[in-house]
Amino acid sequence: MCGRYANFLTEQELIDAFAIATIADDARLFPPNWNLGPMQQGIIIRNRPDGREAELAKWGLVPGWAKDPSIGVKMFNARSETLAEKASFRNAFAKRRCIVPANGYFEWQVTEDGKVPQFIHPADGSPLAFAGLTEVWRASKDDPWLVTYSIVTKAARGEMQQIHDREPVMLTMPNVDTWLDPDSTQDDLFAAIEDPSPELTWHPVDKRVGNVQNNGPELVEPSGPANS
Repeated sequence: MCGRYANFLTEQELIDAFAIATIADDARLFPPNWNLGPMQQGIIIRNRPDGREAELAKWGLVPGWAKDPSIGVKMFNARSETLAEKASFRNAFAKRRCIVPANGYFEWQVTEDGKVPQFIHPADGSPLAFAGLTEVWRASKDDPWLVTYSIVTKAARGEMQQIHDREPVMLTMPNVDTWLDPDSTQDDLFAAIEDPSPELTWHPVDKRVGNVQNNGPELVEPSGPANS
């Protein structure tokens, strides 16, 4: 599961890390967010004819066939095991894949003292590239398009299992190319999903991160010792 993450990457960091050709105006004005939750706006990266573009989208996928956008509340994650079969995700998996950039994400670890939020991030401080799916939806031909996205998850591996049984699919940079390539086969895509994640570290953070109304750099600061 991935139900909360942080993206405070600068415009230049996005360009450098993901070889972005253009940044849409709305994404250019997007402020840093240290506590981004479902149904909020986030930055996604897609392939365009002129190169990769960063743009804003709403977190919570709304398939084109949906009767109304409220379905997005339940569609902020997509299980990798059923991407090719589940009606909600298979078209996006085949045709509309994206990257969701982040600095790290939050997961609540069950301990003897209750649930403790952990901030999980690359050990070397590099950006994360979540595998994502994106869709567009509108109520009628006269309405504006709503762009939405979902983050793909898989079974947690290794030490991550002590925190949660699921984790977002975190792509290495070579696998970012595979994920965004429209000519990638299903075998290519599932191989990218199954590749090991970047080396991660984590530390406990303030429980105020549980409320999306709270936002600020203090939410990713350690409230206790790191896992290492």
